[in-house]
Amino acid sequence: MLVIGNSLQEILSTERQSRLLLVGLLLVTLVMLLGVSKLQFNDDYKSLFKTDRNEYQELEKFLNRFPADDQELVILFRSQKILAEPTIQQLHDVVEKIENIPEIESLFSLFSIPKQNSSIRKIEPLLSMDSMEMNHEASMLAIAAHPMVKNKLLSEDGRLTIAIGILENDQVSYDQISQVTEQIHAITADAGDGEVLEVFVTGNAAIRVALKSQSTRDQILLNSIGGLLAFSITLFLFRSFKLSLIITAGPLIGVIWTLGCMGFLGSKLNVINQMISPLVMVIGFTDAIHLMFAVQRRRIQGHSRITASIAAVKDVGLACMLTSITTAIGFAVLIVTDSTVIHELALHASLGVLLTFIAVVIFIPSSAVYLEDDVVVNSRRLDITLTDNRIFNKVLVVIGENAVVLVSVGIILTAVVVYQAQQLTTDFKFRENLPKDHEVSEAMRLADQHLNGIQPLNIVIRSNNGGVIASAQALEYIERIQTELAEQFGLSNSISVVDLLKVIPGASEDLSLQFPRLVYLPSNLVERFYHEKSETAVILLRLPDNGSTLLLEIIQQLEKKLMQLNGDNDQFSLKLQGIALAAAKGSVDMIQDLLISILSAVAIIFFVLSLFLKSIKLGLISFLPNILPLASVAAILAVNELPLQYATIMVFTICLGIIVDDGIHMIVRYQKEFQQVKSVTLAVHRTLQAVAPVLLVTTMILLAGFISMLTSSTEVIVRMGYLSCMALIMALLADLVLLPSLIIAAGSKDSVQDCVEEQL
Repeated sequence: MLVIGNSLQEILSTERQSRLLLVGLLLVTLVMLLGVSKLQFNDDYKSLFKTDRNEYQELEKFLNRFPADDQELVILFRSQKILAEPTIQQLHDVVEKIENIPEIESLFSLFSIPKQNSSIRKIEPLLSMDSMEMNHEASMLAIAAHPMVKNKLLSEDGRLTIAIGILENDQVSYDQISQVTEQIHAITADAGDGEVLEVFVTGNAAIRVALKSQSTRDQILLNSIGGLLAFSITLFLFRSFKLSLIITAGPLIGVIWTLGCMGFLGSKLNVINQMISPLVMVIGFTDAIHLMFAVQRRRIQGHSRITASIAAVKDVGLACMLTSITTAIGFAVLIVTDSTVIHELALHASLGVLLTFIAVVIFIPSSAVYLEDDVVVNSRRLDITLTDNRIFNKVLVVIGENAVVLVSVGIILTAVVVYQAQQLTTDFKFRENLPKDHEVSEAMRLADQHLNGIQPLNIVIRSNNGGVIASAQALEYIERIQTELAEQFGLSNSISVVDLLKVIPGASEDLSLQFPRLVYLPSNLVERFYHEKSETAVILLRLPDNGSTLLLEIIQQLEKKLMQLNGDNDQFSLKLQGIALAAAKGSVDMIQDLLISILSAVAIIFFVLSLFLKSIKLGLISFLPNILPLASVAAILAVNELPLQYATIMVFTICLGIIVDDGIHMIVRYQKEFQQVKSVTLAVHRTLQAVAPVLLVTTMILLAGFISMLTSSTEVIVRMGYLSCMALIMALLADLVLLPSLIIAAGSKDSVQDCVEEQL
């Protein structure tokens, strides 16, 4: 850091050179803003589970053949009694108009079921306006008893029905899906004479839109609220608008640089890497406050504006640099995972942390050169206030005199929370990542409650060894599988090409003769279940959104069953496939990889810190305060029986950066003080006097930022804010109580009271 300090001494030798440096920073920031404008959100959530493994490549091949798994809108209609008059007429009018929306290529609903005796070339629906007018009761009985309807298109209580809309393949954009949803709501609202027919739109396409809109909302709202609260608290604490503005602007520049680089690299935001900006903002904020406190102390001591800024970098710059390097290395560990998304997270987070360090360490001293003496001197000096505070000094005495006891309590507490944290489980639910009041979330809840869910899981049947899907043998095999799914697993809502063949008019006992007649059904509907060129068929299951853990249990049971069936039949092979499968397996693997990587990062940070500090002893001392807050958060989750999810794993990532930052500033300052006073206790006392005020200020500001997350309507974001606040408080206690106690307990014995009196 001495090199950077000397370089700044040359660059900041005059106010004119400081001005040129700030202009340079402004130009770079403007360029980076162009990169930010290129940044887009990746609404294709299957890419979250992308890996280099064959499983993901097979998923992409499957979606190329059966794209409806990713281009599907599930429209739920709810009423007191769907099949009663006049609701059913209203529903008929609504469905008919929805079918005419250009972006919807085909729609499968109650009104898509054809009559068995209708003409081949003109398929007549089983349920039509004419049939309902002629004999409404008979029509309702016929449709309710149809095998394609019960628990598939119509709930058992008759209050909920679904229509499956298949969008044009790879041609419908995010905005178009939103417009389609709005049209569906408008059509439903305009239909009928005041009859209540509620509509909810969900499905994979709608989920993508909901995730993107919620992510965008959270990015804007939470960052705005968090930034405003952080600035307000900084202003309240320092009582200086200019000084607070500089502290806030430095980290903000780092965020812009980070997002700008992501934009220029062609990367996209997703639910994982969107947490990079608050991470670099948090670390940048702490470094900015440390630097500003250092500038303030030097100016109060009589240094000129320029020499105070240069001295501040020499005073705390090493700790800031160590924080950035160790945090960047910690994220770099994530590169060893198989996930493409985690690779990108590791790259961008590491780059962002380093860029933010550069932005802050240049911007804060350069800007401080232009702060008038009265701004610095008259701003609230919390470090001096606390140094003169008798209560604060009594606390230091208590820490010094009871170091061994406090260390013992810390070790016992760490052991307890680590043991409790081992009970932590991993899980992933789509609904928890959406606002509770969002229609997609409500639709999924209703479908889970009344129709056994809508999350698609596919059993792919491929022909091999001469097997032909369009044969009586294959269809008999598919029908047998569907029967066993219903009997053994309770999955009675499966749909396959057999069901399509059964509803085509003119069916005979040999369903294979019906294959040529599939041309009379909507092509996208047929292609959802049968791919003629590859001799592949699909049995579609719909499962509830009960979480990846429960879904994996079902998947494992199904895979075991399919293996058994594969062994019994050599003409056809069976395999599970689809986005739900990738989400269930990929989310659990990814979360576990993230957790292992974070724990590995703690160990790597210990080695890097020991190397930089040239002291294994200090590295070991820093280990326990780093573990305790992270384990405490995990224990809180375990005690409340909450699983580890994407959002909550980000709490560990962000808090690791905060904990390392605070701990490094403490240890680096302690080393400097010990070299001067040659007394462990006195060095710790002076370190706390210098660093504790900064840690208190940064913690208060960061708490304000994370408290803003409690305003979110998304459950996981609220949980993330709550856990982050708990982690911050634990980290503060660990760094201000446990870490000093460890240093004193491991050092030579001095008289604590004498050291304090000498300092005073």
